[in-house]
Amino acid sequence: MRPFLLVIGAFLHFTSAATPVCTNGFTLVNDKCLRLFTSTVTHKVAERTCMNYGATLVTIKNAIDNRGIQTVTGTFSYTLWMGLYCFGNDVTKCLWDDASGDASLYSSFMSGYPQVQTGKCVFYSSQSSTMGKWYSSDCENTTRSFICELPTTYQDDCGNNYNGFCYTHNSAAPFITAQETCEASCGNLVSIHSANENRYLNSLFLQSGSGSILIGATRTSRNSYSWFDGSLWSYNNFDVTALQTGNCVAMSFGTSNNVSAGSWYTVDCGSSYGYMCKRPAGVQCPANPPPVTVTPVPSNPSYCNSTLLMAPGTITTPNYPRYYDNNVYCTYQLATLGAYNILLKFTSFVTEAKFDYVAVYDGDNFNSHLFGNYSGTPGPFSLVSTGNTMLVTFRSDKTNTFAGFSASFSSYVFHS
Repeated sequence: MRPFLLVIGAFLHFTSAATPVCTNGFTLVNDKCLRLFTSTVTHKVAERTCMNYGATLVTIKNAIDNRGIQTVTGTFSYTLWMGLYCFGNDVTKCLWDDASGDASLYSSFMSGYPQVQTGKCVFYSSQSSTMGKWYSSDCENTTRSFICELPTTYQDDCGNNYNGFCYTHNSAAPFITAQETCEASCGNLVSIHSANENRYLNSLFLQSGSGSILIGATRTSRNSYSWFDGSLWSYNNFDVTALQTGNCVAMSFGTSNNVSAGSWYTVDCGSSYGYMCKRPAGVQCPANPPPVTVTPVPSNPSYCNSTLLMAPGTITTPNYPRYYDNNVYCTYQLATLGAYNILLKFTSFVTEAKFDYVAVYDGDNFNSHLFGNYSGTPGPFSLVSTGNTMLVTFRSDKTNTFAGFSASFSSYVFHS
């Protein structure tokens, strides 16, 4: 039940620039890039302003960072929104906007704070009498200045330079063509390793309306994914409500496809999408990089006429959720370990009534007991085998096609 992906590539060696820099008018302070905005706005407006740069409101994780805010504010006295939000009156209930956890390892709250009855947002005081102290504040009815935070990067003339990488947007292409194009420029389809990086990529399309971009993730098994560039799978942002049908992955930057902006969902690898390439910033790419061969990623497998399928797994009609073809005949041989039965759950079922049908047998051959022939729209239903094998067939005629079926099968302890 595992579609495998083989990558044959060339390993390119780069020498990265040693000096970290900041972009977009941000200032380097304690290995962070910070930018002060003196205008006073609500917490939400401050967050949105930072998001336009792919940044967060400032996060302060130690005493050095806390003192470093004074480097940015200088002699001016401000109260500044921070990227910290409290759900309760304990620092363990205060979470950083960059998804790095709570404030239990370091905080500088004034005595008696946090105090969520006052407000759940947090501000930093740069006023002389309370310099460096944090306070709770109402989020919506109070305005303050704020500081945005970006990670450092390396000097490069690319247009989108973030956290040591350059990002390049390209026009629509299928997965294989997109990956080959990225590799020709010493990069790969983008891999995403943090909420901040995901936020940055989404910020590049804030003014673009709605749509999606192809990213460099592929499905390696039913619920497992990997990055095509070989980097660690350390973060994901899949929309759990979206139908996961393909073996490649796209990120939405709008809502036209019913997927929220910044969320991921699977797509067919052969379909064309705009895509983002990612390469190290501040590096020299060879003028003629070695050719790279990319093995095609298989389309979402239906397992029609496959070999023995061991539980757990999923079977579908060919092309599901797109329409199956005319004159299709499929068999699915399902099995589990000897001590178990098979629970077969049809989660979606639409065929031409009385003409295109599914037959399910309680065993491994056509002489086994026939549970029934199913067609039309019977709705979700389940069947349980009496042994550890089950045979499923699907047949369509020469006219009219529909979306077909999707069914999961798993090991089950039968109670008679």
